[in-house]
Amino acid sequence: MSTFTIARLVPRMLGLNGSSRNASILASYLKHSGHTIEIVDVDAPGDAPAQVDAVCVGSGSASTLRPAATLIIPLVRVLAQWRTHGAHVVAVGTGWDLLGHTVTTPEGEVLPGAGILPSHADHGGTRFSGEVAGVDYQGRASAGYVNQVGHVKLEDGAKPLMEIDAPESGYPREEGLVGDNVFATRVGGPAFALNPHWCEDVASSLLHARGETLQRTEFHSRIDHAAREARRLIEARLGVARS
Repeated sequence: MSTFTIARLVPRMLGLNGSSRNASILASYLKHSGHTIEIVDVDAPGDAPAQVDAVCVGSGSASTLRPAATLIIPLVRVLAQWRTHGAHVVAVGTGWDLLGHTVTTPEGEVLPGAGILPSHADHGGTRFSGEVAGVDYQGRASAGYVNQVGHVKLEDGAKPLMEIDAPESGYPREEGLVGDNVFATRVGGPAFALNPHWCEDVASSLLHARGETLQRTEFHSRIDHAAREARRLIEARLGVARS
């Protein structure tokens, strides 16, 4: 069995509504498949290991946008190094915004992002707060809670994570970003807790890179069942009927 290192970027600032817990959920998913996991919090280049297997970044409030950007920009070289060695990126909300190419503030100022993800965020729009449900890029039912301002534009060729059923209040139909070693979303819950199939995608990809496969246990079946029931409740509240 393998040992994996997961880095959490500035988790004390980017951990709103449990979004930094995706790292712990991924760690539990791998642990229950027999692997050893180390989670390292990285707030500055001096905290950074030379190599990690996954980078998890959570979301933050509006007041954390500039401070978080100030902390993440010095980490760009570290992020690029990790990516060169095959690190996966899991980003939620503000963390996703800051790992893209640019972030436009509510005042119209354009802040540079880390340039790791093919996206541009604009916080100049209205806030959407509520539950969403839809199907993801593999046709699987997915759901969660969104509390975000503005929108994210994907660059040409980038693939959205999911399509939202009957989006409300101007929320876009396409949500998130998925690609080679990349997972990003504005869906909370945390995202991996309500959608363990996404967690399994990342875990399986990490294992595949080492020539291994995920060994599912009773734990994985149990959390799949619990998450499925939670998503059904969200769908019922939204009036979504799914066959």
